Order: sequence, then C-alpha cells, then structure tokens
Amino acid sequence: MILNLNELSAMSRDWGPKSVADNYYDVHVLHKSMKARQMTYPGGENIRLQLMIAGDPDDLTGRAQDFYGSWEYQNPNLFDAAQFEPKMDVQIITVWDGEVAINGSSDVQYADLVTNRQAAYTKIFADRMSRYLYGRGAGGVRPNGLEDIFDNNSTFGKINRENTDIFNAYVFDADTVRAPSRKLLGTACTHVTDGNIKPDIILTTPDCWDASERFLDDLERYPNTMMVNAGFTNMTYRGIPIVYDKNMPTRGRTRHSMRILNFDYWRWYVHEQFNMVRHPWQRMPNNAGQYEVLITIGNTCSDNLRYLATIDDLNPELVP
Repeated sequence: MILNLNELSAMSRDWGPKSVADNYYDVHVLHKSMKARQMTYPGGENIRLQLMIAGDPDDLTGRAQDFYGSWEYQNPNLFDAAQFEPKMDVQIITVWDGEVAINGSSDVQYADLVTNRQAAYTKIFADRMSRYLYGRGAGGVRPNGLEDIFDNNSTFGKINRENTDIFNAYVFDADTVRAPSRKLLGTACTHVTDGNIKPDIILTTPDCWDASERFLDDLERYPNTMMVNAGFTNMTYRGIPIVYDKNMPTRGRTRHSMRILNFDYWRWYVHEQFNMVRHPWQRMPNNAGQYEVLITIGNTCSDNLRYLATIDDLNPELVP
C-alpha cells in the first residue's frame, strides 16, 4: 500500500527513532563541532559581522580604537565589517514506485524504506558539507572552508586581506617539509591564545596525530572527556584536544597540516528559516515516484581571524 503525500509527510516526520538528526551531526568532527556552535540569522543578501579589531595592534598610546567623530555621535563607519554571501545547498530524496513494489508495499515496509532512504541521503548531505569545510568557497557556490581561512592573499568577507594585515590568520609554513614538533605546536597555540581565549580544537591527519602522540609527554596525553563521549579519539595539549579526521586532505604524502581552530571566531551562520528545512513530498513530473527536498542556506564566517592558525608542510614520518 502506497501512502498518499500527506500521510508520507506525516510519517517521515514522526516515524521511528530520529536517526536523521544523528546522522547529520555525527559524521565528521569538524562538522559536528561547528554545528554545535552555529548561529542563526534572519535573512538578507549578506551576513554582516562587525570587526572589533580596527586600529593598529602596535599602537602603545592606549587607544584600542581610533574615534573619528565626536564622543556622542561616532562615525557609523568607525568599525570595519566583513560581509559574507549566504550559500544554498540542496539534497533531493527520492523514492521510486518500482522500489516500493520490490521491497513490499505494506505500510510498515514502506515506512522502513522511506526512513532508511532519508537517513542515507541526509548522511550524504552531511558528508558533502563536511568536505566543503576543508575546501575553498572563494565566491563560488560552496561555503567558506579552511582553504579560504588560511589564504591571506585572498579576499575574505569582501575584505582584501593583502591590504589588511590585522584580518589575517596565522600561517606557519615552510619551503621544505619538517617534522611536527612540540616547538611548532607551542608557538602556534601561543599566538592564538589570549587570556581566557584559547583554541577549541587542534585538527590534523591520522599520521600527524600518531606523530604528536610520540613527541608529547605522557602526562599531556590524557583525553578530553567530552570529545571521547562524542565518539572522537583525542589527546590534549595545553588542555586543547588534538583530534584527527581521516577525511582531512593532505598536499601529497609528506605535506600534512595541523589546524588550530576557535569556533567563537569561525562559526557557521544558517538562515533561521532554511536550516535543513524539508519541503513537502511531491510526486515526480513523470509520476514514477515521489521526492522530498532538503535545503540549507548559510555560510561559515569570521569576525577575527587572529585566533585561527595552521601549521603546514609537516611530514609525520620524520618524527622518530
């Protein structure tokens, strides 16, 4: 028995355990971490974040900011702002009538088919979004990724970073590969730590994670309990969990990276009305089945890149 579209929509919202949400959030550690701290916005052509970092960081006069207007009526352009274009991603979930005939057309069999299909497609959607985070949006259809964050020669948030040093991330690279080391990790972490502001995660490849385990002291290699409970193997350095992702890309076999991230300063903003929204089930134009559309609109944004760092050109094989 094939349910009508209203029954299908009701069943797919309410039937069985909510495995779809679990699949969506628990695919990769970077994706899960960012989704746990995401913000919503009401709409607009751009996501506009005011930058509270204007002024010269080497100015020792005690003026954190320069005031151009009167004290009572400050110039509205006092602070710079980054503007990020929202990006839309879509996933179509299909159930063909032929599949229903093969799998059985009872209500229970049909419900199982639909919910399993939703879980599978949503996992595909989440996996794709996770991989976007490692890549580059750069004005295209994808959201901003780590390649955008750590390219200080590019425009980010409509700000030309070549002319705006204070809106640059820290990039510790080298002409030749070197071993990941305690010194490199300590230097990078110090640069992005300020008072009670410290990184949330050090993300790396499995090989670099193994190398880090070899050069860290025994007392430092205790796990972060929250990350363990979330299902991610980790150890800590200065209280910061070091976590690996098997899908983190490398530049060849001998050029790995360690990304030091703070999710207060690189955050996912999603449209409050299009946060993994499901459009109602519809019949296909050729009447061969039905489909549902998942839509999300938003982008990853930053209002202060100085709390993000990367250590590049690492060869974990050089660590004894």
